[in-house]
Amino acid sequence: MSLNGCVSVISIDTGKILDLEVMTQYCKMCEMNIKCDHECSNYKGSSGNMESVGAFRIFERSVIKRELQYTEYYGDGDSKAFLKVKDIYGEDTVTKLECIGHVQKRVGSRLRKLKKNQRTRWKSNRNLMHGQCPDGKDSWCRYKRALSDKRQYLEKSPGLPNSVMKVIKATYLELCDKNLLKNACMV
Repeated sequence: MSLNGCVSVISIDTGKILDLEVMTQYCKMCEMNIKCDHECSNYKGSSGNMESVGAFRIFERSVIKRELQYTEYYGDGDSKAFLKVKDIYGEDTVTKLECIGHVQKRVGSRLRKLKKNQRTRWKSNRNLMHGQCPDGKDSWCRYKRALSDKRQYLEKSPGLPNSVMKVIKATYLELCDKNLLKNACMV
């Protein structure tokens, strides 16, 4: 359980912090029974909800205090805070950006789960797949780079068998969704 939390808004252009909300459920003065006029904790609730409350407070005061509206929210895949702010200036006025690391984590997790639940043998019959690889001499795909240089390429990877392709195809297509990847932060 966390007694303290911090949410910030950072400019993508400058990297500077535009706003910050520090929250606490703890007050040292109250714990020590010190009788004086002070501001006690500024948050009551579960520690898991701190991010949502902090984001809402920041977005809510952005127009009045900063004279601006935040248009994008960058958070991890399971963040509930986005749901609190996506309609704050009107319907769907804030877009969620997804960290590419979280997308990669999802791909790995889903494929490991599929492999665990399948009885299929994961042995190859050299089923080479380069249809989704980018073309050109600057491609990360060695096969496509060789094609652009008009060189023959000897594939060292065994490729995936058709039985495995059938199992992972739906997961692959879901996780390669253009909208998901368009909103993925590639940094």
